[in-house]
Amino acid sequence: MTPRIEAVQTPHGGLFADEFRRDASYTNWRSHGTRDWLLIYTEDGSGRFVTRSKTIDTRAGDAVLYAPGEQHDYSTAGDDWHLLWAHFIPTPRWQPWLRWPAVEGLRMLHLKKGEVRDQFRAAMLRTIRMVRRELPGAPDLAGNGLEEALLWANAAASKEPWLSMDPRVRKAIDHLAANLGEPFDLGTLARHCGSSVSRLSYLFKRETGFSPGQYLEQQRMRHACHLLRLTSLGIAEIAAETGYADAFYFSNRFRRAERTSPSEFRRRHQGEGGRK
Repeated sequence: MTPRIEAVQTPHGGLFADEFRRDASYTNWRSHGTRDWLLIYTEDGSGRFVTRSKTIDTRAGDAVLYAPGEQHDYSTAGDDWHLLWAHFIPTPRWQPWLRWPAVEGLRMLHLKKGEVRDQFRAAMLRTIRMVRRELPGAPDLAGNGLEEALLWANAAASKEPWLSMDPRVRKAIDHLAANLGEPFDLGTLARHCGSSVSRLSYLFKRETGFSPGQYLEQQRMRHACHLLRLTSLGIAEIAAETGYADAFYFSNRFRRAERTSPSEFRRRHQGEGGRK
């Protein structure tokens, strides 16, 4: 039996990321792992990961995480494997984001098609591009990209209800959040989400407990509270910023939501943060 050739260990410290396309001959084995973390994401094709008791073949959307000191034993499964990967030393604040589900000694996640996978991939690709750049600040920009990728992976690992929400409702929520000050039209929102008015209304109420209009007003009032606490904008200016052309109408809606007037709310919360 031909003895296996052990792969070179990466140097301790720093961040390195890359994108590989490998054929069936590709294999990597480190009996004692490395001193850093290794993240491997399957973009296409399949990778094979061997643990102490079984073999796991990955598919598109699978992400595997090796902690320091864990044995590495992986290779191409089938004819080809397209993978994105990163060796890194996590900062202390990253540690909670690395608590992925354990599968036979590996930490592994499957990122379903949709926003989380798309955003994770985009962040990984930005990381790889920045690692290759020589512009000032490139290492920090690479670190920012990897941090974003880990945050999206953590969102998948958390199994928050938001992840199971209908994508049309998530798209509607994101659109409303990005356009708080714009006039609200349910038909326009439904077209933006690729849905009919009746269907979007039903889904939105089922997922959030509110109609799109009610949800938007909640977010507008929440934003108005922040502006009252943290800025010196006048009431009419805050009304305009949150989508109300009439300051008197805004004040009435604010009083109904917060049980106090905007002016009184501001007086109560003076000194909470610096005014702008």
